[in-house]
Amino acid sequence: MVREVGEFRKLRIALRLGGWGLAVCLGAGWISVQAQEAPVAAAVESVTTAKDSAVAAKPAAAPGHEAGDYTVSPEDLVDVFVMDVPEVTRTYRISSNGFLTLPLLPEPIAAAGLPLNQLSRLIAAKFREAGMLNNAQVTVSLRETRLHSVIISGSVRRPQAYPVYGPTKLLDLLTQAGGLADDAGNEAIVTRGQTGLQSAGEEGNPAAEADPTPKEQTFTLDIKKLVETGEDKTNILLYPGDRVTVQRAALIYILGAVSRPGGYALRDPREQVTVLKALAMAGDTTAVAKKKHITVLRKDPAAPEGKRQEIAVNLKAMLTGQIADLKLQSDDILYVPESSGLKAMRQALGTGIGAGTALATGLLIYH
Repeated sequence: MVREVGEFRKLRIALRLGGWGLAVCLGAGWISVQAQEAPVAAAVESVTTAKDSAVAAKPAAAPGHEAGDYTVSPEDLVDVFVMDVPEVTRTYRISSNGFLTLPLLPEPIAAAGLPLNQLSRLIAAKFREAGMLNNAQVTVSLRETRLHSVIISGSVRRPQAYPVYGPTKLLDLLTQAGGLADDAGNEAIVTRGQTGLQSAGEEGNPAAEADPTPKEQTFTLDIKKLVETGEDKTNILLYPGDRVTVQRAALIYILGAVSRPGGYALRDPREQVTVLKALAMAGDTTAVAKKKHITVLRKDPAAPEGKRQEIAVNLKAMLTGQIADLKLQSDDILYVPESSGLKAMRQALGTGIGAGTALATGLLIYH
């Protein structure tokens, strides 16, 4: 036991001596490294000083025109934040003539042409002049602009403005918009903005091909063909500020005693649908149809409250060619009434009632 204690003391002494030796070695190494790094630190300080001098010598940019600062344009959507004034903090649309109207201020602010930071300072100044906020803290940020976006509207799944910063293929933007809606027609109207007009005559601008007049601003595309085939000729380039409106298909309604009643879309606006074609689309009339009393209900623009005019259809004369097949218009309703007597008779026969019983009960009266 005494021997073990002695050995333990020797071990502690050795560790102390080793620790002091290690400390001495580390100290010597640190002094050596400091001596080597001194010239490097001096060189780095020299380079940094030279760089700072160059930056200080560079002319300062004009206030309000910093690189990347956006200039407000008419019809921009901007977010205005005024600290501690929730009545004013919200999203605003710049008017078409370039003015921003804020609550609590007596008159609109001329915003178009100003960088966002200048507009922020101008709003604060207007509140101060109105005697409402002496030290208003205002921040204006851009939410949406037509100058850097293409508006996809009409019969698409997500109609809205999509940001673009250069030429973009039409099909790419239609994909972002979720594709065509179920009621989409075959055509889309493209309206060029200023950027697109400046690119007139370049590849991908069918307006220049259809009409060499440089003032042409709108043209029509077969959007259905583009979506189905991806045809490159129709997949034109769109530019910031352009607008694409996908036309909705014209609808006609076939109701009453037909096999397949409902609304039918006319994808092509040039397609002519007549009464006979419409009946064929709906699977023809049923056995209880009153063919002599078929009617077309058509909106009358001159009538109040959307009242429709009734146009009688002589189906027999149309079938024999005695009169022309009536052409239907968008939103027409082709109505085929049914005979209540024939319907009752068919229901009676379907439930097993004999024809004699039906006659006796007056069910075969033709209305």
